[in-house]
Amino acid sequence: MTKVELGKIYKRMLWVIPSMLLAMIGDYCMGIEPKDSTEISEIISSGWLTIADWRIAVSNIGGLFCVIFYTMAALPFVDFLKARISGCDNKTDKRLIQMYIAGLILGVMSFMYFHLECGTLIHNYNVIYEATGGNTELAITEWNRSYMVQIVPYWVTFFAFELAVLVGWIALILRGTFELKKTWILAAPMVVAGIGYLIEILFPWNFNGFCSGFESLGWMIMFLGARKMVRQEIEGER
Repeated sequence: MTKVELGKIYKRMLWVIPSMLLAMIGDYCMGIEPKDSTEISEIISSGWLTIADWRIAVSNIGGLFCVIFYTMAALPFVDFLKARISGCDNKTDKRLIQMYIAGLILGVMSFMYFHLECGTLIHNYNVIYEATGGNTELAITEWNRSYMVQIVPYWVTFFAFELAVLVGWIALILRGTFELKKTWILAAPMVVAGIGYLIEILFPWNFNGFCSGFESLGWMIMFLGARKMVRQEIEGER
């Protein structure tokens, strides 16, 4: 790739910042709950009843623009990675890059899908709870009908794109295929999410859900690390 082409990719990848800021806003709209919230059935929390409709709407709208901006950042990065494949001799590295690319492309669909899906599951429970006159047991039973028809695409999509990016990013850095310091493995989105979860456990907060936006934050940090690789190639350091 020419330096002009690399320069365009380097700039366009910055679209990940507004993208993931919107994703984080949506995450916190759905994730923040009162401190006394408790799990009442599997993934259902008593705190869901405190999440107003407008918060779900904000999350859904943010998810729409998040995907638009993410696509503007991810597709140029994918072009950069495809050029890397053509110049790569190692079959394992090629496959890892291809897997990582698959995860990035799946993200174009998955970010919007998850904001809509998560918000819908919360909203469905709240509506059902009200319709049943506050009967928690009946509300859970009826909500499970809604959840069970969505459970397969929900979790398959999640693990497909998250694991592809997690494994690809970490392996390619550890193998030296991505010329970044080994500490950049901590920028994998699921690793950042885990760090946020650990912080929430270790430090007292007067609400639940502090870690909600950390996974989206991880995508932003990972892309900033990826931009360093593009920059290195522009400067001829690779």
